[in-house]
Formats: sequence, structure tokens, C-alpha cells
Amino acid sequence: MTDTGMHYGSFIPEEFVTTWVRDINEWELLYKSKLFARSHLPYRDIGEANDYDMGTYFQSDDGLAQVIAKGSVPEPFTVRARTQKHEMFCIATGFVLNERDLAKPDGATMKTQDINVAMAKMHGKEDYLAINGDTSLASNFIGIVGAGRANSYGKITAAASSGVNVGNMGAWAGTDANRDPYEDVLNAVTKLEDNATPYAIVGNKEDMHWLHQTDSERNRFSEKISPLFGKSETDFSWMIINPYTPSGYVYVITKDPQYMEFVASQDITIDDSYPKKEGGNYWIEVKEYVNPCEVHQNEGVVEIQIT
Repeated sequence: MTDTGMHYGSFIPEEFVTTWVRDINEWELLYKSKLFARSHLPYRDIGEANDYDMGTYFQSDDGLAQVIAKGSVPEPFTVRARTQKHEMFCIATGFVLNERDLAKPDGATMKTQDINVAMAKMHGKEDYLAINGDTSLASNFIGIVGAGRANSYGKITAAASSGVNVGNMGAWAGTDANRDPYEDVLNAVTKLEDNATPYAIVGNKEDMHWLHQTDSERNRFSEKISPLFGKSETDFSWMIINPYTPSGYVYVITKDPQYMEFVASQDITIDDSYPKKEGGNYWIEVKEYVNPCEVHQNEGVVEIQIT
């Protein structure tokens, strides 16, 4: 939700901004189920004063605790720690309000569609970045795709088994002699880190629809896959369709802050403090400071190539 307690500039009447804040909140409630990053990644707010999020990672060299005799002293363990910085990125868009609209009683509601477009652009960018990352912004900003491709346990590939990777059972589109999406997903689930619970599969609409096709026994693949995500055969909530997922690939993910998070420094706000420009126009900016996908461990994502 947008921040309703912020201090707005004096150029635009307060009732205009109040209406726009309401429109933003209504849009987010209406489309919440379609927002990948905000709905399917753990959310954490670090406060507006922070431009970076610092993560500390610990690793013990000595395994589990020891079993010792009464009165004995266990050997001390050693810990290695590393700190990684995650930047908060400013995502922004905006629109123009003409001075003539300020005098209209319904001037604010006239811009409702502009707010809707701005929200679609903002959340679309969040989802695109959460899935694909952008290493030009930060070297560790790799997104779901980058994590899946860097998973040390491997991935499911179109090629035959090689090293930690496992070859798929044929193209999901049925263009090969054989196919078995269930087997591919089963193999992918085993490549999640041991403490990572499989949560969902993310893919674009064209690639995901193959899961609803049937095998030689006229059983839908999706019905057999559902239990792998702890769902009943008729519960397909684990299927997440997002248009920004690369074609020919789907991703098994976990929903756990140990592996990845959506982190916000400043949630969506409206900046109306800009002075009047040429033509009697006012610039209205919609912006936020977030990291749509902080990846902490790559082993919370597994890539499946379905071609």
C-alpha cells in the first residue's frame, strides 16, 4: 500500500492526492493476486532511511553438535561470516496534470486512468526485475532466473544429463517422442536445498499450459504434480503465470526469506511538489525505493528447460 502519511507539496490540492492514494490502494487490492514479486516473495520493510540492505551469512565448518561424555567439554566450532550489500532501486514513472484540471470538481477522478497506468507500469517493472534481475544495476541483482541458473545442485536441461544437471524427459509441447513433465518437476524439486519447501512453478502462459495436457492414460500432468507442492490434485495454486518469464523455461521456487525476499525502503508514493511547467502543466511523479528480489541463496530456485 502507498504511504498515506507522507508530506505532500503545496502545488496540488490535498484532495487530489488523497483521491490518488485511494486509487492506488484500490488498484493494488484488485490486482494483488497477479503481482508476482509482492504476492509470492516474502516482504520486508527496512525503513525509508536506508538505501541499502545488509545481509550477513554464516557458515559453520564443523557440521552438527557433538555427543560427549558427562563432564567433558565439546570442541569449539568455527564460523565464517560474509556480509553482502543489496541496493534499493528507485522505480518511477509519472504523468502530467494541467492547471485547468485543478479548477474542476472532478479533476482528481479524471486522472484515475493515469494512476491505473502508472501502477501497471510500476508493478510490471517490479515483476520483470524480480524474475530477470539486472546485473547492470548491481552484480548480485540476478533475480529468479539468475538464481536458478547458478543453483549449485544443478538444473533440468534439454541436453542429456551432465554433471549435476539432469536432462529433461522430452519437450513439454509434445514435439519429441516422449515427454513427462511430472518427472521433470520431480527431479527439479530434489535440486532445491534440503530446507527449502517447494512453493510454486513460475512460467509464462504458453509454457505453463502444457501442464494441463494429458498423458497416454488421459491423466492431466498438473493433477499429478500438485502433491509435489503439498496441494490436492485439483488445487493448482502452485502454478504462477507471469509474462516476464523467459520462453522455454519454468522455475521451481520456494517462498522463504532465507533464500529470497522483496525488500522495500520506501513503498509507492506520490511526489506532487514540482512547480508549474510550460503550458500550465504540473509533473506528478509516482515512485518507490525497493529491491524486488534479494537473492540470499541460489538453491531456492531450480530452472527447468522445457524444449
